[in-house]
Amino acid sequence: MSEILNRILNVTNKELDWLNVNFVKPYLFHHNLFNHDIAGYFDRGSGEEHYRLLMFISTLYNNEILFDVGTNRCASATALSFNENNIVKSYDIKQILPGNPVIDNVRFIIGDATEDEDLIKSPFVFLDVDHDGIYENILYNHLHKINWKGLLMFDDIHLNKEMKEFWNNITEEKYDISNLAHWSGTGICLFK
Repeated sequence: MSEILNRILNVTNKELDWLNVNFVKPYLFHHNLFNHDIAGYFDRGSGEEHYRLLMFISTLYNNEILFDVGTNRCASATALSFNENNIVKSYDIKQILPGNPVIDNVRFIIGDATEDEDLIKSPFVFLDVDHDGIYENILYNHLHKINWKGLLMFDDIHLNKEMKEFWNNITEEKYDISNLAHWSGTGICLFK
C-alpha cells in the first residue's frame, strides 16, 4: 500500500495529462452523455478534475476490486475502469442515469457499500457522496470497525465547512492531493 501511495504522491500533472481519455467516448456515446458536461470533465487537466488521477490509480492495481462510492453520473466509475483487469464496484443510494449503464468491468449497485462483503478485500476506495460529512463519517468509521487496510480517497475536502471538518478529523496518515485532482479538494489517507 505504501508503494502505491508513493506512486500517487509522486506522479506529475504532466504525466496525468498525457493519459488518453478517449477510452471513455464509446461509453459516453452509448449512454447519450457525449454532449453532457460529463464528457468535458475528462478533457480537463489534472488539478481541475480528478478523473485522470483515478485513471492513473487504476493502473497501479491488477485483478483487484476497487470501490467507487457515490456513482452519481458514473464518471468516477468510468475513470476507475481504465484498467480493465480490475473490477469496479460503484455504489449509490439511487440511480441517476436512465437505464442500466454498461461498462464491462464495472458493477453498478444501488445500496450501501458498507454492506458489501468485498469491501474488506478492496485495496482502494474512492468516496464522493453528498459532501455533508454524514456518509463520509459512516464509511470512514465502518472501515475502522472492519479493520480495513488500503487507500481511501475523498473528493471535495475543501468544498464546505462540513467537508473541511471531516478532513481535519481524519487520524490516519493523510495527504491533500488537490494539485493532482479536483479544484474543490481531493485527499487520500492510508489505513494500515
